[in-house]
Amino acid sequence: MELLRAAVARRPARPGEVPRLEVRVRSFTPDPWQLALYREVCDFPADGFMPLPFPQVLAAPLHLALLNRPEFPYRLLGMIHVRNHIRQYRRLAEGASLSVHAWVEGQREVRQGRELDLHTRVEQDGELVWSAVTTMLRRLPGSGERPREERPAGSTAAATEEDALFARSRPAPWKVSEDTGRRYARASGDYNPIHLHALTARAFGFPRAIAHGMWTVGRCVAEMGEAAEAPALTLTSAFRRPLLLPSRVVFQTAAQQEGAVAYRVKSEDGQSHVMGQLTPGVTGSP
Repeated sequence: MELLRAAVARRPARPGEVPRLEVRVRSFTPDPWQLALYREVCDFPADGFMPLPFPQVLAAPLHLALLNRPEFPYRLLGMIHVRNHIRQYRRLAEGASLSVHAWVEGQREVRQGRELDLHTRVEQDGELVWSAVTTMLRRLPGSGERPREERPAGSTAAATEEDALFARSRPAPWKVSEDTGRRYARASGDYNPIHLHALTARAFGFPRAIAHGMWTVGRCVAEMGEAAEAPALTLTSAFRRPLLLPSRVVFQTAAQQEGAVAYRVKSEDGQSHVMGQLTPGVTGSP
């Protein structure tokens, strides 16, 4: 319903201010059927705990509600998820009663347009147990990406440095099926048409449907196994390029200092779709 409203919503032609908008849901228990679907599509084991990225799924309806409020100056469809920063303070047992608070306030100019942060806090019995910052981008007319030949000279050096980081990793090939977007939509409730079918994705400029960014992150976390099962963790993710469905990609990890693990998913032509890091402990402020 939120996505249907977003498709027909009118918004100002010029970017306006983003006021503080917030929403809370108190004392609810996540649906075990939804959790089972999430585990299945992302390949997590049923170990009695919620996977590290799963609370993002619980918060997604609140994010949609915020971005579809009349006071929000942009249309929801067209917002691009560019980064995610998750902090888990302790593992959450399935069946736990949780409260979720989400809010957005303000924005900042970037080369591509305007960025804003959706903040999420998950509490159990009044204690902060999980938090996230979800960074969204709204492209504005005249602020598209520069052609590759016009990009900063340092970008090639950065790509070479990234390849060197993963040079000793053992690549794990993935075959991502055409129905991945529809399966993740059933688990997450995110039925954005760009993820469902090639026909609906073409209306938004994509040649085929694209995978949900948080599906890719969830699949990466599942692949990291025990490293993602510590009580306290920080997970950062940057979304570089849409993952078209179906696709063949490669998942890689690289050990970092103090037990951290860098990870990425890259395409057969060598370009990365997602790049991030899983770090033991909670880093930064909530």
